[in-house]
Amino acid sequence: MKVAVIGAGAVGGLIAARLTAAGLPASLVARRRTLDTLRRDGLTVEGPSGRPVTVRPLVTDDTLALGPQDVVVLAVPAPLLTDVLDLLLPLLGPKTRLVPVVGGIPWWYPAGEAIGGPLAVVDPKGLLSDAIPADRIVGAVARVAVERRTPGYLRHLGGLRLALGPVAGSEGARDLAALFGAGGFNALAVPDIRAEVWTALLAPFAFGLLGLATGKTAQEIAHDDALQPTFAAVVEDVLALSEALGHPAAAKVEDVWTMAQHPGRIRPALRADVAAGRRAEIEAVLDAPLELANRAGLSLPTVTGLLTAVRADTQQ
Repeated sequence: MKVAVIGAGAVGGLIAARLTAAGLPASLVARRRTLDTLRRDGLTVEGPSGRPVTVRPLVTDDTLALGPQDVVVLAVPAPLLTDVLDLLLPLLGPKTRLVPVVGGIPWWYPAGEAIGGPLAVVDPKGLLSDAIPADRIVGAVARVAVERRTPGYLRHLGGLRLALGPVAGSEGARDLAALFGAGGFNALAVPDIRAEVWTALLAPFAFGLLGLATGKTAQEIAHDDALQPTFAAVVEDVLALSEALGHPAAAKVEDVWTMAQHPGRIRPALRADVAAGRRAEIEAVLDAPLELANRAGLSLPTVTGLLTAVRADTQQ
């Protein structure tokens, strides 16, 4: 099976490294400094035990030379997806399946759902929806904690769960679960990938929004009992939205609150991304759920109030 991974960041690098280490070579598509570093030094992953392992996957920026693949893993932050379409399209053959591993609400979410067309905040011109047929997409939700220390060095803190499910159409994902399972992932073919999206979104949404509102990290929020009622109200808003859309998240408020007690379990705060000038995934994590709520005619009172305060603060 020919597999290519676009994106040599934390998650994409971990997937390529584990497949390669298991003898399942995956081509890794990277650019510029990352490309040069990986070609020279290979890709090193420090596991939870602290022992680093270096692998040397095929690394390239020439996807025309690679040609159509059986599977393409798209592991690129949501704001950068349209920037890699030129790399993606040469890899798509008539039977290629695309596995996007992205945070927040993915661009493909409305496909086959009675909630309108492309989401304006994550696919404003419909470029992604037009370029990639929905029935070729296998949605993926990763529950891994991994840090990218340098372009060629990753630190895997824990977690290897990878949920996979078709976005549209009837083709399942059991063979893909077997592929990633051979690479050591706890890969599961699930019946409702959108429910997995909502479950995974709860922590980054709640901690991200409260982080923007208070300036605190996820760990600081989780240890501040005074914030727990507001936190619970935010999570309940999102749980109600997932229920209203027919894909209820499989988590409770206390599950999300406990998650931040363990460093590395959730993504860095959106506020830190904004302060550092990084292209934060605010659109996918915060704005896309609000767009879906508007389409569903559902009010999110606590969320809306906090966002109004945040925007008023940033405009001062």
